[in-house]
Amino acid sequence: MTEHHPAVTSNQVVVDYGSTARVSPSPSLNTSRTQRLPSFVLINESPNPQRYTRMSHNKLEYETQKPWDRFEYVLNVLNQMCIGFITIYMSYITLRTGLQGTGLHAWLVTIGFSFFMAEGVMVHYGNNVLTNSYKRSTKTTIHWILLTLGGTCGAAGALIKMIQKGFLLQSTHGRLGITAFILCLLSMSSGLAALCSQRVKKLITPLLNKAFHNFLGISCFVISLVTQYYGYETGYFKSRSATDLQILMKCVTLISLVLTSIGPIKAFYNKLKSIFRQL
Repeated sequence: MTEHHPAVTSNQVVVDYGSTARVSPSPSLNTSRTQRLPSFVLINESPNPQRYTRMSHNKLEYETQKPWDRFEYVLNVLNQMCIGFITIYMSYITLRTGLQGTGLHAWLVTIGFSFFMAEGVMVHYGNNVLTNSYKRSTKTTIHWILLTLGGTCGAAGALIKMIQKGFLLQSTHGRLGITAFILCLLSMSSGLAALCSQRVKKLITPLLNKAFHNFLGISCFVISLVTQYYGYETGYFKSRSATDLQILMKCVTLISLVLTSIGPIKAFYNKLKSIFRQL
């Protein structure tokens, strides 16, 4: 039996996609014989010729991000460095002189607000370099743990100073500290309500409750870090740090405040849009 193959000219680009199995009847046998014939596809016959490149399955997520997401990713790395610098330096000067009185107050509010709370409010942020690969349920668990630790340490540190001063705080740092203390308690209470949103949905919708929790959390964090900023002007910090270092700590704290607030503000904005759509 003669096999006829399609003629292929030298100026045609040919791609071999393997072969196909064809059954050809034999005149002398009652059984079928399977023949393996090559199958060709002419690229120039395709109406929309395309070229494909091999893609690695281990391609980093960073390489697939949009330019703005990459920029936020880099900013988050910078923010993590700022948070680490604030926490390490404040821990150094407070632990070196002993955790008593104002030293204990400064260490607790730094650990609580500048570290635990800063990391806690960024857990659900999509461009967070530390948690972007975790599942949402895992992020939620980490969020509650960090904010519980942050709220407890921060509120305890503020309460220590208020007791020392007899709740008579006249300075800007002191008044902001009382405000941060109250907002911290309210934020933790609204967080508990958000955790039990299905139980309190008869009083307030879960979406509205979570949006209110976001707003309180952002307000508490912003006031707390502004309080930290004015804390660098107190006698305790000035007596233990040079003037240049005081300016540096102020700048780093403000940078951390702005960069940490990006994720929570975006989340709050999205919740507001969802609320207005339901109206």
